[in-house]
Amino acid sequence: MMMRTPRFFLGAHPLRALLEVLSISVVAFVILAVLSEQSFGLGTRPIPFSFLQATFTFLGAPFCMLWLAARLKRFSLPLWQRYPILLLLAAALSLTLNYLGQASSSLLFQNEGVWKTNYNGVPWVIPALFFDIAVFVICRVGVRMWLFWDRLRRTQLVWSLAHALVVLLALGAGVLILLIDAFIFYRSPVFYVIPVTMVLVVVSLGVLVALIPPFALFSYLAMRGTVQRVKMLAAATSALRAGNYHVRVPVMGEDEVAQLQSDFNAMATDLQGTLRELQEQRDNVAKLLNERRELIANVSHELRTPVATLRGYLETMLMHWDGISRPDIHRDLRVMEDETVRLHGLVEDLFTLSRAEVGRLELHCIPTDVGEIVQRLVSSTAPLAWRSSKIELVADIPDCLPPVTVDAKRLEQILHNLLHNGVRHTSPGGIVAVIVLIESNTIALQVRDTGEGIAVDDLPYIWKRFYQSKSSHMGGGTGLGLALVKEWTEAMGGTVSVESILGEGSCFTVRLPALPLLSSPHPQLLS
Repeated sequence: MMMRTPRFFLGAHPLRALLEVLSISVVAFVILAVLSEQSFGLGTRPIPFSFLQATFTFLGAPFCMLWLAARLKRFSLPLWQRYPILLLLAAALSLTLNYLGQASSSLLFQNEGVWKTNYNGVPWVIPALFFDIAVFVICRVGVRMWLFWDRLRRTQLVWSLAHALVVLLALGAGVLILLIDAFIFYRSPVFYVIPVTMVLVVVSLGVLVALIPPFALFSYLAMRGTVQRVKMLAAATSALRAGNYHVRVPVMGEDEVAQLQSDFNAMATDLQGTLRELQEQRDNVAKLLNERRELIANVSHELRTPVATLRGYLETMLMHWDGISRPDIHRDLRVMEDETVRLHGLVEDLFTLSRAEVGRLELHCIPTDVGEIVQRLVSSTAPLAWRSSKIELVADIPDCLPPVTVDAKRLEQILHNLLHNGVRHTSPGGIVAVIVLIESNTIALQVRDTGEGIAVDDLPYIWKRFYQSKSSHMGGGTGLGLALVKEWTEAMGGTVSVESILGEGSCFTVRLPALPLLSSPHPQLLS
């Protein structure tokens, strides 16, 4: 944060400004009193005090008025009240300074001074008063004009260049005035220096004021192109700050401003890309957090059911232990065993998914005969599917299948989950078939069923954990089977897809990369 420096012009309280002016007047009068005793004229004749007092009147007092005009702060009053007060303050100060000079002259030098003498019947204090008031007004207006000019040159490049030209000319005029004063000091009486200097200063100020319009026109013509480019860059910067990250500026020229325009465009492009990436990361994080909340809610729901069942059967057995028969105990223990197996399977599935999520799912992949695994699994599952659900389970396996580098145990779990899913969503009398196809460099395992099918709206979500279709009339699953199928298949370098028609059935296809028939089997550990 920038610290604000105290302001000199128009920054002093009225009391402080008056004290400063009185201090300056006292110092100036003391210096003149000391000089009156010295010999500064031709020969050894001292300068008369009356001349020094007149010098104070027409040089010292106006300088004090100039100081007051520059330092006195602006009053927060209406214009019709502000200017009369300023004029009265200036008149009072002028009379005070002049009569202090008169009193000091009479006290120190027994000299009546010049104030009681007349010029054509008019006391000198009256022209001195009007002269001081005129100096105050001119200086006050000059200070206001200077502040206005200073604000222009600080805020606009055109006026800044004009200001530099004016300052350069003012320095030249100052050097010229000093040379003329030095020449007069050595060739003429010393009291000629002051009036000549005043005339030269007034003439120089008039010339500078007259040269400001042509300097401003020259600055405008010289800086027009640069100022226009800077304004375009400033407008683009404001738009970028307001959130318009698509704004760009045309690069014109090859100078520093053109380089700045080019750098701005590059910065805006980088910023836009960074913000896009941050938004994508934010969306991904929000999605992950949402999935995490859903996962926790689903896990809690799925674990609550078997735990509640186990607790209910245990409490019942403990409460009626003496009156319960052995067949009832055997039946209840069988139910608790089934719930324990279900709970264990759920925990194992969650553990497997967690290890796959962090990339630590270990697979012992070796070249394997997929047909043998399919045949064995269908043969062992078909009788149970027929007895429990009256669903026929068949397999179609071609001869001479090429080996596939897979984890045999995980592949068997994949097929088991797909078969279990097909049997669960197929009505009695339906068929679930496992078809093995040889494709280009891959082996495709298709699990087809004649079940209820999957709605089109549900297809993109069936691989999510704990997702269960609302349109399904055959529930009972945990929603982890298909998620595990996807994780295991992709971990072994394969892909899984699904095609389904509502009311006609579904077809899940697992594709795994095949090996050449002559390749030698060797185990691989993937993690």
